Amino acid sequence: MANALQSMIANNSDLAWSLVVSAYLDEEINLGKAAEMLGMHEHELRDRFIELGIPLRVGPVDKAEARAEAEALNSWFAR
Repeated sequence: MANALQSMIANNSDLAWSLVVSAYLDEEINLGKAAEMLGMHEHELRDRFIELGIPLRVGPVDKAEARAEAEALNSWFAR
């Protein structure tokens, strides 16, 4: 069943767009993951969302995500 669904999505860009945008709006995935799933650059998808009036979610969702981002930055700067 999963293979059939993946095949349908791969062969139908409108279906893929609808499913990915729905997952994004339901906060199941972030903008980066949505762009990856659609084979787009994140900035391109962000511009498309703005054109279509789809609200952008930017920044951490909660304290745990904010801490993870801060730790990643600290690790990067420590190199």
